[in-house]
Amino acid sequence: MGKLKLPRLLSDGMVLQQKKNVRIWGEDEPGRTVTVSFLGREYNGEVNAAGEWEIHIQPADACAACQMLIRDDAGEAQRIADVAVGDVFICAGQSNMELPISRVMDRYPEEIQQCDNPAIRTFKIIENAEFHGPLKDHKSGEWTAVSENTFPEFSATAYFFAKHMYRMTGAPVGLINASLGGSRIESWMGRDMLTGYEEFLALADRYSDDEFVRERLELNLRQADQWHKHLDSIDIGLKERWYRGEFDLAGWKEIEIPFFFKDTPLKDFCGSVWFYREFTADKRLAGREAKLWLGTIVDSDTVYVNGIQVGHTDYQYPPRKYTIPEGLLKEGKNTIVMHVKAEIGQGRFTDEKVYAIFRENDRIELSGKWMYRIGAGCEMIQATDFVNWKPTGLYQGMMAPCHKYAAAGILWYQGESNTHESAGSYCDLMERMIRGYRAKWEDDLPFIYVQLPNFRVELYGADRDDVINDWPCVREEQRRALKIPGTGMVTAIDLGEDNDLHPLNKEGIGFRLAMQAAKMLYGKESECEGPQIEEAEVSGKEGVWEVILTFRSATGLYADPEANLEGIVPDKRNAVKEIRDFELVDDKGKVHTTTAQIVGNKVLLTCEDEMTIVREVRYCYHNTNAGAMLYNQEGFPMTPFLVEINDRP
Repeated sequence: MGKLKLPRLLSDGMVLQQKKNVRIWGEDEPGRTVTVSFLGREYNGEVNAAGEWEIHIQPADACAACQMLIRDDAGEAQRIADVAVGDVFICAGQSNMELPISRVMDRYPEEIQQCDNPAIRTFKIIENAEFHGPLKDHKSGEWTAVSENTFPEFSATAYFFAKHMYRMTGAPVGLINASLGGSRIESWMGRDMLTGYEEFLALADRYSDDEFVRERLELNLRQADQWHKHLDSIDIGLKERWYRGEFDLAGWKEIEIPFFFKDTPLKDFCGSVWFYREFTADKRLAGREAKLWLGTIVDSDTVYVNGIQVGHTDYQYPPRKYTIPEGLLKEGKNTIVMHVKAEIGQGRFTDEKVYAIFRENDRIELSGKWMYRIGAGCEMIQATDFVNWKPTGLYQGMMAPCHKYAAAGILWYQGESNTHESAGSYCDLMERMIRGYRAKWEDDLPFIYVQLPNFRVELYGADRDDVINDWPCVREEQRRALKIPGTGMVTAIDLGEDNDLHPLNKEGIGFRLAMQAAKMLYGKESECEGPQIEEAEVSGKEGVWEVILTFRSATGLYADPEANLEGIVPDKRNAVKEIRDFELVDDKGKVHTTTAQIVGNKVLLTCEDEMTIVREVRYCYHNTNAGAMLYNQEGFPMTPFLVEINDRP
């Protein structure tokens, strides 16, 4: 086997960063001379005693369909085909960055017809945590251009970002996708970035013990397997084969789907519940393939139509979008049975989602009355130890091998998992990570990130106020991170879905990310952010208070009563017509509502409550908005904020 080796990132289809010195590196026999030939130039370097070499090539302009030849003086050579030069972005974070196009395809059905673009490419780094130290190379991954075949697996956020960047610049876009659902910010940070966070470092040390990790992973599998096997063994529905839809309904009870278990006699229930419904299909649907959508369900489900399984999902987050195969639906009466398992007493059928069978213009609504019966109750499932989320693991196993690869900037969409822990430290952690990454890349890379969108955190089933308040707390920490030079933030308070941790509007996110990048990299003069608080001037006296709020990026300020209404049923839409999301907080921590009036590019707040002093002014400091949202003339929303009076925003 040859001695000349290249890292996985340096491979066919790669995108190199334009207008920067680019490092080409690899391994070879010590003492050899390596030559890189690219764009008509040759560059030489020596292999050091450790068997490593690095060669820097001169800045190049954007181009495509190039080749690179790497050879040594011993006659070994490697040719890299289809090289492009453009802008490279590190796309990192958790599930909303990782979420593939396949999960949002129904929202963008036309996109697959126009997605082919060899200038947009991705390198997906497969999930890998490493606790022994930073890896030099990735264990897997390859460059892929977007096409009809590859499109479904692209990160939706990253793809739409690249689509809009390419439209604005015409330069190829390379997306290095280092993301993992559920991951926390500390898992993407190196040990040097976590200095002083002793609990995180102790965890990283604990998980550097391979035997301990092996035991934890085996325990995860064993506990889950035992729980499901035990539940199945006592499930009367499985024993009596309720999934066939042929049984006496005596003992079954009515319930309205969708619903939260906590609002019914199933509150805190752990175990198996069966749901049954009859429906009528006309001759237009009979025998035809059809779609079956069942919102999202907590935690897992198996679905049967006329006794035949048509879908199964193991965990709560994926949308239940199943297919009823051709020949299964009958004209007249049909049955549907859902076998649902609730693992930790927080079961639900998520509200304001689609529950229906449909094909073209034919549709059978499935929300409403169902029959249900408990199959078996049991103890709560044991918690899973998500090893790969532990501090330093993803940084060392996925991010560190990227540091030698020149990039234009970093895109970051994360924070949901830190709403449970370290919420108040999130700004500090972001600053440490950003400075740490820039030091490792030896480049002050622009860092553009997404502020957490609207979402009802109570969907987690949490009743504690501190958990509910952590969501806006992380948003505020993210806003404060704008103090770090070279950062840009996408406000997304209007792009989420109150009932879904994984909102579908990824094009909106991608567009706003691209607008930020275009301004930071290309000096585009168009507005790229919404109104940002600059000053809060309080006046008045006890019983009558006025606050004048001054913003930047607020030209043409207006309130949009139709914003953030996706998924809201018509009879609830009137609730958001007024501006209701500004609040004052007094010195005792009591929250006071205000009336808000737009005055030019400012907002005047008036409050007639009894309070001795105003300590804080807040906007959208809740899980989601309660009233009309504010925008500038370019259509970017005002950023949620919490401002302490007498402090600069």
